[in-house]
Amino acid sequence: MALASKDKTIQLVVTFIVLTGVFALLPYYFTIELGLRRYYVALLMWTPAFGAFATCKLFKINMFELGWKWPEMRWNLKAYTLPAFYGLAAYSIIWLGGFGGLFDHGFVKEVGSVLALYGWSQTWTIVFGIVMLSTVGMLWNLATSLGEEIGWRGFLTPLLLDRFSFPMVSLITGLVWSVWHYPIILYTNYNAGPYDMHIQLINFTIGYVALSFIMTYFRIQSKSIWPATVLHAAHNTFILYLLQPMTIKYKGTSFYAGEFGIILPGVLLVFAGYFWYRYSRKSNAAS
Repeated sequence: MALASKDKTIQLVVTFIVLTGVFALLPYYFTIELGLRRYYVALLMWTPAFGAFATCKLFKINMFELGWKWPEMRWNLKAYTLPAFYGLAAYSIIWLGGFGGLFDHGFVKEVGSVLALYGWSQTWTIVFGIVMLSTVGMLWNLATSLGEEIGWRGFLTPLLLDRFSFPMVSLITGLVWSVWHYPIILYTNYNAGPYDMHIQLINFTIGYVALSFIMTYFRIQSKSIWPATVLHAAHNTFILYLLQPMTIKYKGTSFYAGEFGIILPGVLLVFAGYFWYRYSRKSNAAS
């Protein structure tokens, strides 16, 4: 999985991060000044790929070594179902614990309007909406998530693995990934509201570092960026487009629910620990 010699790792990492930041400046401006429009967000999500491609060009690294090989189908299937599993685990705690309710009327109304389900019952609107968003809706999310994953898991992860351990690679990648989101969290409505931003940033960072552990595991075991891309797209689909919008917000719900609440990051930490354990067992068995 080596992309370059170990003595160039730090130089390559710094170059990649700086270039990704430079490429992100214009999309940051669009999303902050003009709003989180899907095309501006898509452009932003492809800046890690642009950073990776530019770094490869500068250091004469073969871009075909970024993990393009299609893996065994079981890896993509696991990557697709995993966010639904940890998402339902987190939101079951939220719903059953009384921190949020089901089903938000605004979500049902929006799904019915977008899919033109006029005259449909609430139950069938929800069922059909879930089916469409979790299948057809995945296609857009795959296209946008691929841009990020080329950078985070295609370039940065294997580069760091040449020099650091599994947990350190997951931590560094997760922190870089989280901080890359900070401008839109702080200056757009991609957050739980304009209050307690320090707590929201902490929760978000914990969740994304935990996700990084899971994605690093998938990247290593599958030797491909596609499972991480599928997992990223499925996370956005199930968490951001389904489970969070369908949850009725009570007073204090934002403290518990979503990427900026405490429950989902907590659940993700449990899953991260499990995959770290799985990786350690496989490594010990191979040695």
